Amino acid sequence: MSAPVPDTPVIPVLPPSTDKPTQRRRRGAAQDELREQIRLAVKTQHNQGGYGAVTMRGVAQAVGISAMSLYRYFPNKSAMLESIWAEALEASLQSAIQGSAAASEPWARLRQLYEAYANFWLTHPDDFKLVFDPCNEVSDNFLASGPAAGFRHQYESMIDTCLGEGIGLAQRQQCHDLCRLKIVGFLFTTVGLATKPATPVAALLQLTLDDIEQQLMRIKNGR
Repeated sequence: MSAPVPDTPVIPVLPPSTDKPTQRRRRGAAQDELREQIRLAVKTQHNQGGYGAVTMRGVAQAVGISAMSLYRYFPNKSAMLESIWAEALEASLQSAIQGSAAASEPWARLRQLYEAYANFWLTHPDDFKLVFDPCNEVSDNFLASGPAAGFRHQYESMIDTCLGEGIGLAQRQQCHDLCRLKIVGFLFTTVGLATKPATPVAALLQLTLDDIEQQLMRIKNGR
């Protein structure tokens, strides 16, 4: 996945009522707590056995509610997982955007975008494994909208700015795909695999970013 969603179900906010403000705040806090419990239960089950180990019944049991109650919030397992994936992807997107905000020069912005994005997942390894599990069953709608597509739009726009004029659409797409493979490959190597690289992760990230910049420069300069 590349690596958040208007249609993604989330735990709903209760309809307006005649409750006092304090009661509504308590109810909202209870919903937030339940949402966090669901997220942690999903991560625990996924860590134990991957995508196939996550079940609606198991999550409901872990958070202390009935399976029917969980179905009030999510119609199925896919909707529940996509909601949790969306949260993690949105957090990674915002981290990347904030990380690149200080740079004004296009090449520096692109590098800092990738660096912040990679560092987010390096510090949230369980979330990375949950979101980027190759066994995940992901809907086309989820991939095409929201934070699932947000980071892709960000880096593709920055790459196009760095390349400037004179680069055809096919070559631009090759650049987009190349950069995606390099950064996602770095993350799978350092986070997703049990066997870790011998090179320190921080140094390997800088080498990966150097390689991305050099490859794009060669294409921009027609070499």
